[in-house]
Amino acid sequence: MAILFHCPWDNADQWLAALQAALPKDEFRIWPDVGDPDEIDFAMVWRIPSGALAGFPKLLAISSLGAGVDALIADPDLPRNIPIARLVDPLMADRMAEYVCATVLHHHLGLDRYDRQQARKFWQRHPTTDARDRTVALLGLGQMGQRCAKRLGALGFNLLGWSRAAKNIDGVQCSHGAERLAAMLAQASITVLLLPLTEQTDGLMDRAAFDAMPAGSYLINCSRGEIVVEGDLIAALDSGRLGAATLDAFVTEPLPGDSPLWQHPKVRVTPHIAALSAPDTAALVLAEQVRRARNGQRLAEQVDIDNGY
Repeated sequence: MAILFHCPWDNADQWLAALQAALPKDEFRIWPDVGDPDEIDFAMVWRIPSGALAGFPKLLAISSLGAGVDALIADPDLPRNIPIARLVDPLMADRMAEYVCATVLHHHLGLDRYDRQQARKFWQRHPTTDARDRTVALLGLGQMGQRCAKRLGALGFNLLGWSRAAKNIDGVQCSHGAERLAAMLAQASITVLLLPLTEQTDGLMDRAAFDAMPAGSYLINCSRGEIVVEGDLIAALDSGRLGAATLDAFVTEPLPGDSPLWQHPKVRVTPHIAALSAPDTAALVLAEQVRRARNGQRLAEQVDIDNGY
């Protein structure tokens, strides 16, 4: 049997080499040169064209090459009987935690303000806040959210967490359910988005959510662009309701050159790099998924399509 591979990234060759090393007895078919569709029993893909996966009658399972599966689930022709897995690589969680800690600390220490002062050659010190007096809210408490909580907790921050279902995490005051979101947002001066994109989270951070946050709050989005209503975010920044935002995910990527986010004085843009998957370690995770599928076992991190993650 053969494995279907679709990777639109610049380092696709590195991914393929790592996968071939991890699965030396397998043949990889690079989309769209798939050969005989009957010979393909596993798919490793990222944003493959809609409808493409419906044409493989012997397909046992599909694995995303990234943590997100929203694009796969949105495909109306996706075979609903084929198990799908998210890519959960411990190194990705570490990278996400590093990004979140760096961004939280940048705001916590007021470095964005000092950046602006440097541009004006202006020397002025400002009062500091201790980490124990700074409350950070983490929206999304999956593996990445929990890794971020562990790292931020070690730095001494006061942590709140919010998720769809109830969670119990040491050092985190957890809440769940849509009815509790506004109350949690009201307590945090920094809010970090680590949520999957689902019907429930699409447009979650809108005007009502921003109005619930304390004046001058800071938003960090390193999940999906669709979770934030961009027009409401810009309005909240312009009015002063939000102090600033760091955005790593956008509805359209790459971010179009005419987007107002590029030059907004209160926005920092990064090109979706918070938790880049790493070919060498991810290949080992994906190889294990192939073995599970062929042995009739449940995939690790298998997606509940009804929940969207």
